[in-house]
Amino acid sequence: MSDARAASFELEMGYSADEFKRVLPLAMRDWSVEGGMPRWRISDPLGHELATVHIAPRPERVMGALRLPVLWVSIEFGEPGAELSKEFMRRFERGFHRGGG
Repeated sequence: MSDARAASFELEMGYSADEFKRVLPLAMRDWSVEGGMPRWRISDPLGHELATVHIAPRPERVMGALRLPVLWVSIEFGEPGAELSKEFMRRFERGFHRGGG
């Protein structure tokens, strides 16, 4: 019997909800992205649910004239196994990476 538990974590991202909605399906490439704001389910081509992603806008960060969006993101993994969880995170991080130093 497996003792695998669903893992989850939360983070803040410098994205608006609309930007996030556009990037998520591109980041997941050939995996299915179903749902819509504020919750999506990500599945592999065989239909195994890999993760659920929830978002909620937070107050903007303001630094003088600069205003940055803030988005709370929660990712909850199903039980896809370590390799698929790593691949999910690789796709997520690569898809949402913004250029810079």
